[in-house]
Amino acid sequence: MKCYCRTMPVRVLCCFVVLLAFACSARSVNRTVPKPRIIPHGQWQTNPRLGHAANATRRNKRTGDSLAFRDLIVTVLGTAVDSSGAKPADVVRLRLRLGSTGEERSAREGSAFNWRGFHLAVLAIYGPGELGAGLVALEVATVASLPPQIASSGIAGGADMRLRIPHRISHVTLHHTGSAEPLLPHEDPVQKLRGLQSWGAAERNWWDVPYHYLLDLDGRIYEGRDWRFMGETNTTYDPGGHFLISVIGNYERQEPTPAQLAAIADLMAWAIREFDLPLDRIGGHYNYASTGCPGQHLRKHLEDGTLRRMVDARLE
Repeated sequence: MKCYCRTMPVRVLCCFVVLLAFACSARSVNRTVPKPRIIPHGQWQTNPRLGHAANATRRNKRTGDSLAFRDLIVTVLGTAVDSSGAKPADVVRLRLRLGSTGEERSAREGSAFNWRGFHLAVLAIYGPGELGAGLVALEVATVASLPPQIASSGIAGGADMRLRIPHRISHVTLHHTGSAEPLLPHEDPVQKLRGLQSWGAAERNWWDVPYHYLLDLDGRIYEGRDWRFMGETNTTYDPGGHFLISVIGNYERQEPTPAQLAAIADLMAWAIREFDLPLDRIGGHYNYASTGCPGQHLRKHLEDGTLRRMVDARLE
């Protein structure tokens, strides 16, 4: 008589493995996260997006800080005011180093120059009393990646000459717009978005709103700048790699609505799945810079795990 006591466990195990594989495959399909409904940029904008895609970076640096881009290192040595002309001008002293080659030079606010295959623009030197006081806004690109009119320019120019900086999403980061007053139910969020876009272009030389998506009180999600390109900041952290979600208003002074929290979680869950990120990549602006953003009333939902649990539930 043939004995099956040795072969049966193997067959059972094989069946179990097949069923497990099928179950895992089905679970993977079920865990697809739909993208939330987004109000397109074109439905709210006053002006279309500006800027030019380039091999570049842009950072805000303090005296003593360095910006590294490819093999180039730019160090801010100090700032001063040049009063020799008809109008005083802010000036920054920079040290440039490329391998064993180095040079120091001074550059005025709003100027640009080429150095050993790189194009450097001094976008702003923020003085006392200004937003970003003590920071120097620098933009650095490879000359070869620039349109001719920018590559040959001796001025930094305005928002129309700014560079769109490609990046790969590695974090999902919550902000608030931080307006002086809370967003009220009777106020038009579209006007707030248009105001942010216009202010950013005129006062900060931004080619679009600084965030990738923005939310109003009802949880409606508005498309901001193209997420394929780096966002902006008035602080010193590097926004490269950050998927920026911002809630319109001041959340030091107002509580988020349930609709806003649900929309934040929807958008975060989609981003986590879309860019294949772990949940611990969810954070707030305050995790990366010395700031209270996104405000105490949003920050608590990050710190007590509420938003992470809501996102996790959407991923199941």
